Amino acid sequence: MKKSIYKIIGLLLLLPLFSGCNDSDDVASIFTGKTWKLNYITVDGSHEMFDFWGDKLKEEASIKELNKNGTYNVVFEGVAEGDLISGKIRGNVIASYPLAGTWSANGKNNNFNANVTGNDGGDRLAKNFLEGLNNATSYEGDNKNLYLLYKPNGSQQTFRMVFRVVNN
Repeated sequence: MKKSIYKIIGLLLLLPLFSGCNDSDDVASIFTGKTWKLNYITVDGSHEMFDFWGDKLKEEASIKELNKNGTYNVVFEGVAEGDLISGKIRGNVIASYPLAGTWSANGKNNNFNANVTGNDGGDRLAKNFLEGLNNATSYEGDNKNLYLLYKPNGSQQTFRMVFRVVNN
């Protein structure tokens, strides 16, 4: 009886070796079917908003705008073919300034690319939001959290745009 139990346990331990492993993200599930809202932009490895302003009053105005419903959001629409997805991106920057463009992502190597246009209204955070979308080269995340990584023009530091879902 004891030998039978050990054989069964041994077979169960081998089961993962026989099952296939897919090391690719479900890009459609991650990006589409929801609205992504920017939480903050930070230097990669940090967890707080980067100081784009150097001026407390301008920072407060930007954060107030960030906290409004319907600002700093994006919606990804696209069709997946295997590990690749591409399509249109739309959303809002600040107040009534929309953004629009195209995007693509690769679930196998986490590459990301977007080409968006929009108006930053002279706001430093809005400027960096648009720059981040246009310069993003990779993504991380799942269907509840999204991180777009980019290097600002002329910078060696990698920045991380941190998004959350606001509706499904």
